[in-house]
Amino acid sequence: MADLLRLVEVVPGVWVAHSRRYLTTSTVLLDGQGGALVIDPAWDPDELAAIPADLAALGVRCVAGLSTHVHYDHVMWHPDLGEVPRWATRGTVEMVDADRDAVVAPLHRDLPDDLVDLAARDLRPIDGELLEWSGPTAVVHVHHAHAPHHLALELPDLGVVVAGDMLSDVEIPMPDGGDTDLVTYRAGLESLRDVVGRSRLLVPGHGQVSHRPLERYDADARYLDDVVRTGASDDPRIALDGMPELHAANLERARATRV
Repeated sequence: MADLLRLVEVVPGVWVAHSRRYLTTSTVLLDGQGGALVIDPAWDPDELAAIPADLAALGVRCVAGLSTHVHYDHVMWHPDLGEVPRWATRGTVEMVDADRDAVVAPLHRDLPDDLVDLAARDLRPIDGELLEWSGPTAVVHVHHAHAPHHLALELPDLGVVVAGDMLSDVEIPMPDGGDTDLVTYRAGLESLRDVVGRSRLLVPGHGQVSHRPLERYDADARYLDDVVRTGASDDPRIALDGMPELHAANLERARATRV
């Protein structure tokens, strides 16, 4: 096997790579038959190109893609991954179909036009709660917290949950822009409680993987409790890049909850 460029195996059959941008996580699941499911590939052109190169080094090929949610940094693709089925929740597909140009507009500052043209292209809606692919059982859990129609992908046989932009160690809870009071976010978080509780490994959309998934869940729940009940939090993530502004916005949302 050739030397890998970026992918690191976190449990057998699950590989991740981190972007230089916001520690964005690209996840690759192997099906054990020479195929791979690529989840949220990101970010810069060289990093996108490294993913299919790493698959070739592993002796596998991409057989499908998955976007956990509608945000531009989670709908990218690379031509060397091939023309394969690319899935998202039905609601995400509908949002892209309604205004794909708006979804991918921020990518013009980071990617060449040919890669922007591939982003959020020809997404297929997931039918049902199970991902119909050639690998381990993959259960789709849809919720409306970080984004409408966001999904977490549970791999029960592996004890893994791929959480999208939830449960990060480098971001405090980041609600959808339309969430004015944190109620929707809290409901989405709570819907994942059992999934997280029975998983042994958590892969977030940004940040490091964790072998203590419940600690991530408890940190987010505690943060939300604190800002709603007391209007303050000592969560250390608040000091990280970009988080003071998000925390201030969350305090405004919390005030609406208390009124």
